[in-house]
Amino acid sequence: LQWYHRRVREAVVSTQSTGEKLGRDYDTMLNWLKEKVLTSGIDKAILSTRLVESPCALVASQYGYSGNMERIMKSQAYAKSGGQDVPNQKKILELNPFHPLVQEMNKLYKADEDGEQAKDLAHALYDTALLRSGYSLKDTVAFSE
Repeated sequence: LQWYHRRVREAVVSTQSTGEKLGRDYDTMLNWLKEKVLTSGIDKAILSTRLVESPCALVASQYGYSGNMERIMKSQAYAKSGGQDVPNQKKILELNPFHPLVQEMNKLYKADEDGEQAKDLAHALYDTALLRSGYSLKDTVAFSE
């Protein structure tokens, strides 16, 4: 039993040090996403430890609506007020630092902070995460282009 606890502690320390290294590597890109690229859609961008296969996911903030609840609220507001929208709530963008698309976006960002390729990839990942997380797109034409 002591051997097991020692192995668990070693794994936790190893995971924490890996997380700190990744955090330093992605820190400026996460701030760039929040402050310059996806300002109207996200409250913050963080690295996720729970995503395995998908590049990113959108999560509601502590008191925010889930995708399904947001859809219900929009339909009720539309029926009651004749088409007025529910105010847009910002979400938390979780990124998988081990996914090739996220790694490529980080490389593109570091190569050229104001480059269109990194911004386009960020918007494509965000829109895809919106759909995968159950939210609806505001601009479907831009997504299809």
